[in-house]
Amino acid sequence: MPTDALPAPTSDVLSTLTSGLSAYGRLYGLPNSPEQVRGILATLLRLYQPDRPALAVDQVAQQVLDGLSPEALKAAIVDRASSALAKAAHRWQQHLEQQMAGTITAYGQRYGPILTPETLRRAATAVAPLLEGDRPTTVAEVIGLVSHLVQTFDPEGAIATAIDPAYLALAEKLAISLSQKPLEVAVGETIIAYVAKYAPTLTNIGSDLISTALSAVLKNQTDFSFDTQLAVVDEQLLIEQVSFQLNILRQSPAPSKAALAIAAEVNTAVGQYRREHNHQEGTVDVTTGLLSNDGLSVSSSWTSTRPLLASPPDGGDLR
Repeated sequence: MPTDALPAPTSDVLSTLTSGLSAYGRLYGLPNSPEQVRGILATLLRLYQPDRPALAVDQVAQQVLDGLSPEALKAAIVDRASSALAKAAHRWQQHLEQQMAGTITAYGQRYGPILTPETLRRAATAVAPLLEGDRPTTVAEVIGLVSHLVQTFDPEGAIATAIDPAYLALAEKLAISLSQKPLEVAVGETIIAYVAKYAPTLTNIGSDLISTALSAVLKNQTDFSFDTQLAVVDEQLLIEQVSFQLNILRQSPAPSKAALAIAAEVNTAVGQYRREHNHQEGTVDVTTGLLSNDGLSVSSSWTSTRPLLASPPDGGDLR
């Protein structure tokens, strides 16, 4: 999934982000982690220029971080506007941090997994697309949030923490997501193999393409050497997780031999889909999603209002 390099940020953007970050530091302190600082920069830019594409936000945040110096932060002019921007960014960060920590606390209490820094990182990444907000998070924000949670979360203290019932619902979704992780990985690898061989210019992965790849993987499970025959507990949730991994986090793990072989099957199904839906071009109902340039729909949101299952899984696999 190709991306284009961006020119250096304008002086206006650079000044605003530097002043906003300086104000943030004076009000709340700045983390030592570059990942967390980049996440704050991304939030500042999202608030300052809400129409800027998420990928562009991340690239600019990284450019600003690369050129940042303690002297520049100290010399930045902090006024009422930059302070207001910093306060808004802090509220947004806290909103997401509280949801992420609350969900993992509820998950730990209900399912009792062993939460090491690595398993915390995996669980927090799986929680990210479940968080409620008025916009999707960018990869810089997600990485920063995950880094913050791993650094600050206290598994022992979480056992005795009172939790909001709303986080129990998110914890159940998290458990389902983790239980479906082997399928999610196989589907992601299959799509990457398909894109590399058959659609190298594809930039957005549509939900129907993910569903097609899932069907192909389920029919060829023995090729992936799963320990047991796997079934989908929540297909829509799996689609959202794969979409988040590929479209937001832009992950591109090397596909397995099985995924490379099944990609041809996916390509055949995509061709059939295009032929069957070609007559609908120009009449797509945008309320059901956007169109990616493979002609397959891509969801416009990372959350859903699915009813929870009556029988929750055993907590998933954090390995």
